[in-house]
Amino acid sequence: MKRFLIHAALLGSLAIFGCQDEGSGNNPGTDETVSTFIRFNDVTRTSGITFRHEPTRTEEKLLPEIMGSGLLVADLNRDGAPDVLLVNSGALSSEVRNAAHGNRLYINDGKGNFTDKTDEWQLPSRGYGMGAAVGDFDNDGFPDVLLTHFDGNDLLLRNTGERFEDVTAKAGITPDGKWSTSAGFIDIDNDGDLDIYVVRYVEFSPISSPRSFRNRILIYPTPLLFDAVPDRVWRNDGNGRFTDITEPVGIKDSPQKGLALAIGDIDLDGHSDVYIANDTTPNQLWMNTDGRFKDVAQLAGAAYDEMGREEGSMGADFSDLDGNGLPDIVVTNFQTEVTSLYLQTGKGLFAERSDVSGMGRTSRERLSFGIDAFDANNNGLEDILFVNGHIEDNIHLNSDTVTFAQQNSLFENLGGGKFRDISGAAGDALSDVQVSRGLATGDLNGDGLIDYVVNNNGGTAQVAFNATEKAGGFVVFWLEGKKANRSAIGARVVAKMGERSIERQVMGAQSYLSVGDLRLHFGLADAERIDELTIYWPGSEKQVITNISRNGFYYIREGAEPVGFIPGEKRIEP
Repeated sequence: MKRFLIHAALLGSLAIFGCQDEGSGNNPGTDETVSTFIRFNDVTRTSGITFRHEPTRTEEKLLPEIMGSGLLVADLNRDGAPDVLLVNSGALSSEVRNAAHGNRLYINDGKGNFTDKTDEWQLPSRGYGMGAAVGDFDNDGFPDVLLTHFDGNDLLLRNTGERFEDVTAKAGITPDGKWSTSAGFIDIDNDGDLDIYVVRYVEFSPISSPRSFRNRILIYPTPLLFDAVPDRVWRNDGNGRFTDITEPVGIKDSPQKGLALAIGDIDLDGHSDVYIANDTTPNQLWMNTDGRFKDVAQLAGAAYDEMGREEGSMGADFSDLDGNGLPDIVVTNFQTEVTSLYLQTGKGLFAERSDVSGMGRTSRERLSFGIDAFDANNNGLEDILFVNGHIEDNIHLNSDTVTFAQQNSLFENLGGGKFRDISGAAGDALSDVQVSRGLATGDLNGDGLIDYVVNNNGGTAQVAFNATEKAGGFVVFWLEGKKANRSAIGARVVAKMGERSIERQVMGAQSYLSVGDLRLHFGLADAERIDELTIYWPGSEKQVITNISRNGFYYIREGAEPVGFIPGEKRIEP
């Protein structure tokens, strides 16, 4: 009861004044003495990606204007090189977008040179865009795309390998006027067909939106003023059509204010689970038991901050960050709140360890959205990148230390669940200061190092190439299911090098409004080869492969031996 009374009092305060305390500001928190071999170079100008996000901000300060947008990094044409699709927003007052507000598709030549193929691929742009998801729902070998929108009029785009075909109506996916944010493909019942999970936010109408003020200055409204909207779950019927199963799977009666999701096997039982990052309401961990979900986040210790309070959560990802063989959860949050690090200390039990890990202090100095855990220097430990930007475009009128545009953050994994902030020492890409939202990663130029792309609200997209010195060896796997779903979403892969084991998963979603490369990247440090690779195919058998040489890209069809390929060299036919 005490918790409810505190929350109610807070709601009343925020409705009038907005958030009061922004903390110590967002000046770079990296110690000047920090040095690192990890380095990211800003190559936006030479990459061929010339995207600018257009949110159409208005004097009314309508909440969707400040929340977009996302992107995906995925190999859409089967040449082994990840392409980039960036989502634009447009104007809330118009269903039709002008040319400057369009989504854009950039095809990669394998070396990180991109060509705009938006028109050739017939990529549509309608409504107020939010996010993107990718997965091969019809198992034809070409990954398909789902685009989410503020009005819930989400688009399912079938990929023919040369263009997109809008099959939304044909597939039975119907809009309901509710705000969709992030989405992901997931094989809920392990039947080999990808289903769809769509995260939803709040009940919002541009016509009747309440207003928030701080010191009598109009600001973008707090989500505390709005009711939550239930997420939606669509079952793939296997014939090109989908059925809304939100209620049967147990989701409908638990609406929160969702912004992001991570899809992966958190308890290693062979079924994909879903973590939802909710804004000012408890986060949810939907454990999948034979196709039905149960939220265990509060019991598991992954719903609140270290003091048991709800947070303004924006983005999420899974990764084994302390090396104990169990996936952990990282979640970005509002300014003055840490980027949460929920370490899985035992099966299904989590402990929030951001401060203990070394991430707490400087992560409080940012308002963070997209997040991704990846191995930046190929030493076998996954580092953490998250991108930042405030939601008040006039924050300077209320704070001398907090800014609207903010520097992005990179934390190097030191092992044993310890991290250090290297944001100010890891190259000029981390010096870019914009209002960042979507983040997706992947090896864009085929050099075995993970790169990244950021979608910035009201700004230009950023492309950053990894130029890390003294990096370790690597292996990249492109997995395709046969009995399992073609995208291999839900696959879990364990690589053994001598006494050391590293585990990765093909995740159906992560970050914020975005999805990264589905290929699996293993940093091998100084190991010459992977001695044994075990693939746990979702809904199928495990597969063991031995003696895989380092510094190579391998295509593995379920049950077959690895085949080497060079990204961008040629299409691998389905």
